[in-house]
Amino acid sequence: MNRRAAINSVILLSLGAIVLPSCGQQNQPLLKLKNITLSGDEENMMMQLSELIIPKTNFIGAKEVKAHEFVLNMADDCLDPEKQTKFNLGLKEFYKLAKDKYGQSFKDCKPAQQNEWLSNVEKKKEFSEELVFFYETTKRYTLQAFTSSKDYMTDVMNYKMVPGSNFRGCVPV
Repeated sequence: MNRRAAINSVILLSLGAIVLPSCGQQNQPLLKLKNITLSGDEENMMMQLSELIIPKTNFIGAKEVKAHEFVLNMADDCLDPEKQTKFNLGLKEFYKLAKDKYGQSFKDCKPAQQNEWLSNVEKKKEFSEELVFFYETTKRYTLQAFTSSKDYMTDVMNYKMVPGSNFRGCVPV
């Protein structure tokens, strides 16, 4: 075997070794959590849900501040185990019921269908306690992520990084 053929074989083998593991993991979430289990589709649904709670207008939306990651991390780290289980069950139920009702996943539904689904969940009728807990927790943490973001604090709240920056020492009292 000549040198050129050997180099080509090594390159093809290394490219195959890099690409092959990613072929079988289509539905894996990007966010690694310790206590809450979710699929890639459920993570995408969380991103869409947080964007529906705070949509992008002439200002940033929840997607830009990655509110869904904040929600999942807060639920994974800060809720007690009983509430984590309740949150996880509500997440699975939200995903399943939306898919059963519209025949497709929540993130693939039309905006009118998504808004209709959220208004039904807001009314809290005919839904389990876990689903309502999941939605209320997601909404609360999405608002917290948005209102504590840098863009919101500097552009809306006029937050000053250094307190007392308006101090004037030579002003008569």
